[in-house]
Formats: sequence, structure tokens, C-alpha cells
Amino acid sequence: MFNSLKKLLGLAASTPAEQQANSLPTEHITEQFRQRVKTESEAKVLALGGRICDWLPLLDAPELREVAEVCGRMSVLNALINISFQAPVAVISAWLAQENLLGHLSPEEAAILAKDNEQLTEQELTNLRWSMESLWAMMWATRMVPTLDPVKWCGDNMASLLPNLERGESNEKLAKLQALRPVAELYHMLDYYYRLHWYCVDERLHGRAAIVSESLIYERRKALEWIYNRQYAWDDVEMST
Repeated sequence: MFNSLKKLLGLAASTPAEQQANSLPTEHITEQFRQRVKTESEAKVLALGGRICDWLPLLDAPELREVAEVCGRMSVLNALINISFQAPVAVISAWLAQENLLGHLSPEEAAILAKDNEQLTEQELTNLRWSMESLWAMMWATRMVPTLDPVKWCGDNMASLLPNLERGESNEKLAKLQALRPVAELYHMLDYYYRLHWYCVDERLHGRAAIVSESLIYERRKALEWIYNRQYAWDDVEMST
């Protein structure tokens, strides 16, 4: 994939109306709203052929991150994913330094950059590869892609929407992102993936195969949880069900 990343595409900036929607006060996420979203999410899980847990709690009130922090995390993920496709660690580290992104690294990510490619474990490479789905969820949250379908993997157009590090492209296209989706949209999607994650875990614990990929659901929920709850460090996002 490192060799096949395509030419970077431009993205439209958010309108003033969209920016106003993103600043919706958290008090608008009322108990009634949260109950309604729970019901809607459960209906969607059932429609997929999954199961639900009625006593699974409602989400807490949102504490959204600033879009600049989300863009920084996306930029780091995009860079590190290339390592799982055999990009030299030194090249990725130098690019992150050039783009002033080292401050967005988590401790675990910094530890990866301290190694040579030959020192990376298969698990580390697998984790980096799976983080494509976390990045895809963040691309949805920042309006880079229109949907986040739990039965579909990240899109074939993903590479074409992101900086091509092999060609020496800057981080301009991610750095220019200006707004998250409205808080109500983020709440809806996180609640849906939260309840899908419970279903996947419960199926695994009972020796059954879920109808969706637990790893895909996990990675996307992690990204949404991190955006929604700014108290979480990337390496320590609460993922209990």
C-alpha cells in the first residue's frame, strides 16, 4: 500500500452553519435524546441480525476534542500505518518531525519509532494495520467520507484522500480540516458502535461468530470514543462493554 498511495485530493471547508452545529451545547444531549438514540441503535443492531443488551448504559455527556487535536491524531495514524506496509521507520519519523507532529504521538507510538523495521514485532505491525479502521472512523468524523458502515471495510479510495508520504507530500490536506460533525451525529454513531461492540464481545465469549468484524468495530469505536471523551489518552481509551 505504501507504494500505491495516490495523489492527494482537496476537501471542502465547513460552512458557517456547520461550524455552528458543531458548537451545540452539551446540555442539548438530554436524557430523552440519549434514550431515543439508544432505541434507534438497538433497532439497527437487530436489523443487521445482531443481538442487544437492554441494560447496557447510556453514553456519558460529550467532552469533544478540538478538531486540531483530531487532525493531529489522524496525521500520526496515517504516517504510522505506512510502516505496516514496509515504509522505513526513519522516513516516517523524519516526516512527522518535518510536519511538527511529534507532539501528537502516544507513548506506544513513540516506542515504535524508536525501533528499526527489523525490531518491530508481528503484533505491532498488525496493530498498525488495524489502525486503518480507526483512521477511517476519524475521516468520517471530520467529513472526509460520508458513511461509516459497520459491514464494510475502509474504502478503496482511502489512500487517495490522504497525504502520500512516499512522494514527499506535506500534511496540508489533513491540516486544513476545520470542523467535526455535529455533536448529535457523533453521539449517534458512537452509541451504535458501542452497542455493536457489546454484541461482538458477547458472541466471542459464547463461542459464536458475529456477523460483523469485532476488530473493525473495536478500532472504529476506539476512535469515536477518543474524539467524544477528551480525558482519554490514545493508548488508554476505555473500551469496556
